[in-house]
Amino acid sequence: MYDWIVILCVVSGAYLMYAAIEMKYKGRFLKNVVLGNGMNENSIRDKEGFVKYLYIRLLLCGGVDVFIGIACLVCDFITGQGYLIGITNVVLLISFIAYGIFINKALKKYVKR
Repeated sequence: MYDWIVILCVVSGAYLMYAAIEMKYKGRFLKNVVLGNGMNENSIRDKEGFVKYLYIRLLLCGGVDVFIGIACLVCDFITGQGYLIGITNVVLLISFIAYGIFINKALKKYVKR
């Protein structure tokens, strides 16, 4: 029943991880993931510090989303019932809130306004 939501969480977690890797190794900042609307890379004062602050945090949030989503899908397909849905919803909500907090702190600390 919730399979499409869980698949969406897995995809969004993988995209967060991709954004972190792009930011760290290629120096590309994906808009709407690490930068808000109307912002560009030139508005970041300390790019190295920005990347250092966000890299592990984005990987962690994305990894949690992917892991929990896959665990939920496996449990759902094996048992046929969504036993983990309640637990995963709470963990995913915490992960999304943490992502928002990390991004806001990084933007306040490293971006010129």
